[in-house]
Amino acid sequence: MIDDVIHSLLRYTEARCAEAAPSTDMAALADGLGYELAPHERSFFDPLTSTAYIRRTRDSWQANSDAGHELAHALALEAAPGHPSYRDVMRHYHAQAPDLLAHEERLTDHAGDLLTMPSELVQVTLNICGRNAMAVWVLHQAAQVPLHEALRRVVHFDFDGRAGGFIGQGGRIIHANSYRYRLPPWVGDPVPDEDEFQGPGVSLFQVPGRRNTVIGLVVIEE
Repeated sequence: MIDDVIHSLLRYTEARCAEAAPSTDMAALADGLGYELAPHERSFFDPLTSTAYIRRTRDSWQANSDAGHELAHALALEAAPGHPSYRDVMRHYHAQAPDLLAHEERLTDHAGDLLTMPSELVQVTLNICGRNAMAVWVLHQAAQVPLHEALRRVVHFDFDGRAGGFIGQGGRIIHANSYRYRLPPWVGDPVPDEDEFQGPGVSLFQVPGRRNTVIGLVVIEE
């Protein structure tokens, strides 16, 4: 659930992204934010050099994802003189999390999504496609990020809404996300067929060129 601390962090991330001129070119975005990207054996952010190091890979879309994630770490560390950073605030108010570092990484995933898939791009995609399973694939293509991250972004796009979705491969669900809604099928479950998965706000989309991959989305209209 998104509390005030998380909401404020995500809004700050969006505001900094807007200042920097949102871009799916991660090097250009990093420059606009005041940071650098550099290749490395692993991905991490170094605050001493203001550099986000990105793991060398032939998968440019995963590199974009890593860049968004590490830049989100950078923004969470920003602080005005005499004030705590968002990371400090989160670690204070969420200290009861069973695994604080894992919790921080999950929040950073969401913040990174705001950088790799700016709200303007998501909104244009939804305006064209509607909020359905096909929009997940279109966003994935437009932002050049992994498919499961586009799913997460669409599911969580409306803070006031309720939604859930999954990616199925080879007849089994391999990724699933939900927000304020209990999605009946989950990771490891069989992919529901069209007769099982239908109704208002429900959609399935067969991924082009990948016959064994399907996207499912449920949007609860209230």
